[in-house]
Amino acid sequence: MDAIGHGFLLLPHTSLLRSKQPNTLRKFAEFNYPPLPGLSNRRTVPKCPKRLQMTLGMANFSSIDIPRKGKSNNETRTLKDSFGKPKLQRGASHEGKDLTEAPADSSKHSRDAPVVTLDKSATVGPGMHHKKTSLSWSGKHSGQLVWKELQELVKRDTGPPSWYCYEDAGSRPENAPLFFCLPDIISNGLSLALHQEKLARLFEVRRLHVPVTDESSNEDLISIIEGAVREESSLRKDRPIYLMGEGYGALLAISVAARNPEIDLVLVLVDPATWCDKSSILPPGVDVLDAAPGPVSSSIPFLFSMSIGDPLTIVKAIVDPSLPRLEKSQQFMVALRDVLQVIATASVVLSRDVARRKVNQLQMAAHKAVFDMKNVKADVFVLYSGKPQNQNEAERLRQSIPSGTGRIFKDRRGALLLEDGIELASLIKATHMYRRAKLRNIVTDYVPPTDEEKECFRKAHLNLMKQLFSPVYFHAKGDGSVKRGLPKLTKERPILLVCNHTFVGFDLGVIIGSFMDDQDVFIRALAHPLLTIDQPGELMVDSSLPDLARLLGSVPVSGSNLYKLLAAKETVFLLPGGMREAVKRRGESYKLIWPAKPEFVRTAIRHGAVIIPMAAVGGDEFIKIIADQHQILNLPVIGDQLQRMGDQMPRARSPKEGVPEEGHMLGTVGIPTPPPRMYFIYQKPIYTHELRDSLNDKETVSALYQQVKSEIETGISYLLKKREEDPYQYFVPRVLYEKSWDKQAPTFKP
Repeated sequence: MDAIGHGFLLLPHTSLLRSKQPNTLRKFAEFNYPPLPGLSNRRTVPKCPKRLQMTLGMANFSSIDIPRKGKSNNETRTLKDSFGKPKLQRGASHEGKDLTEAPADSSKHSRDAPVVTLDKSATVGPGMHHKKTSLSWSGKHSGQLVWKELQELVKRDTGPPSWYCYEDAGSRPENAPLFFCLPDIISNGLSLALHQEKLARLFEVRRLHVPVTDESSNEDLISIIEGAVREESSLRKDRPIYLMGEGYGALLAISVAARNPEIDLVLVLVDPATWCDKSSILPPGVDVLDAAPGPVSSSIPFLFSMSIGDPLTIVKAIVDPSLPRLEKSQQFMVALRDVLQVIATASVVLSRDVARRKVNQLQMAAHKAVFDMKNVKADVFVLYSGKPQNQNEAERLRQSIPSGTGRIFKDRRGALLLEDGIELASLIKATHMYRRAKLRNIVTDYVPPTDEEKECFRKAHLNLMKQLFSPVYFHAKGDGSVKRGLPKLTKERPILLVCNHTFVGFDLGVIIGSFMDDQDVFIRALAHPLLTIDQPGELMVDSSLPDLARLLGSVPVSGSNLYKLLAAKETVFLLPGGMREAVKRRGESYKLIWPAKPEFVRTAIRHGAVIIPMAAVGGDEFIKIIADQHQILNLPVIGDQLQRMGDQMPRARSPKEGVPEEGHMLGTVGIPTPPPRMYFIYQKPIYTHELRDSLNDKETVSALYQQVKSEIETGISYLLKKREEDPYQYFVPRVLYEKSWDKQAPTFKP
């Protein structure tokens, strides 16, 4: 579609070359909005549907002309009758429906425009010679082919800016929020091609296509985006609108949000080019070279790297590091040739005048965005790569938008959304930025992890924990006997797993992962705010364990969240001891330090939940405490400083809730020990539905509270005693056995 266009003409890149998908071309339909007052209509509505046919000539498609405003059905005609498609009255959104079906009532919609559906199985109209592009996805395609195909594409990439709607809505949830994608300065679909399918499972995706040679000013583009945002906001008042901008597109998103503080917007900013507000953004010498005569601008490589990253970095990413040195050198030279040829091809479009205008447009947009940042009231999630120009921008954004959160990927120097391992949809879910209403609902807005996300959790955390701790599981039967393995969890009633808190909760991921792998059950863990909430202004480095925990369903621990999850019949995991039990003192190993009030028991009875007490052993011995928190905080100077730092940390429980020593996690000094084996036992379930009539009986509630606590203490004693019969409880013999036999070491017989 555009010069840096769709998936079948992508620049050679490691994440693309190694992709197993042969084609990233998906269904898009043009989706236009009426312009704001004062904006020329030519900017938003194409003059002729035929232009779209020429623009999309490189792709298989079918094009349908639909009734326009002010015209009757008899006056409309089907574009290229040979396509054999009927007439269509178009509604606000197809929501994945057949385009040949007319909505029952479209009188309330005013966004009538030509629809173009990209379809791999459609045919091309008369007079057009379609030639499929066949590129090898092994990385050995020809730069000459890319050169020729790009030249053909850019000739067709004309006309005004247009909106395109992603039509393949397969598993998109009801009431999915809108997700507007705003392009970088010369790229309109390259980054989105790798993310559009996964984003479409969560959002109604639309992207703004701006031809490279289009002369729309910054104000024109802002008005186009603002017009779409205002119209959709008036139709979907109960849903947020997401604006995702990369580079230059992020600048436009900031300005739109600043001008519309009353609209519920969520900004997803990828490497926002705010650093371009400097007096000169071009590399040294480019300005001088551009003063010389000639048709080609020296700023083209700069503009190209703005959208896809530094060419040399991309070349290094293409080369397979496992190859022998000679083959690696040959692959490097081929990749360098391909990248340079694609950059040279950009000269076909980016003439000297166009390139100069793009640079000026970028600088002006940056000036405006930096000025507008202080007026942004929207939720902001920013992703920064490790490019040198981003070093100071994260701090500036934090000062201007203190409520924003984000991630910094310091080891990524190319176009962030083209990098391997960067999944935009997963990051939005993992940071709890995904919502379908004014406020996020921990039940209805939770989207279970995909197979790819589960595999990411295994590789990043679970597999290592299994290798280090070799966890074993037991459960008590109704007759009191103990069997090896996990208990079977059912969904007939809500389930509340209640466990002792080992040191800093090292075993949380193991517990969640065990049920995920064994029964495909996702436990909703109630965890400390440090693990489940991004603090305002916080920019975490890369994706971390907190992101993985939230991706798997962890939420901040609170009475209201426990109530909501049990009401929805979820399986919930609770550590009543909280931070005080997690940061133990000397002599407190496996000691339960619970609050005085039995509120979680009362909530379980209210919803008829099944309480399963469970005990965990092994986590308290991973660290040998040299000086506990109480000793360190009583030291002069150092203790006072640590106390002040700890007081600024979020807390899950206030002192008035019965635990005056809730505290924080700073102060404990210890040394790691060889990883001990982890043992877990799930006691007999306690059914509470028969106690609903006793909900207000303090004695009954208190007795059940003590029963749960006693069952956990009994489980801890059982595991501490029985593990002495385990010949592989210690690290060295256990690792030697498992490495030799390639299976988990046996344990004691229950």
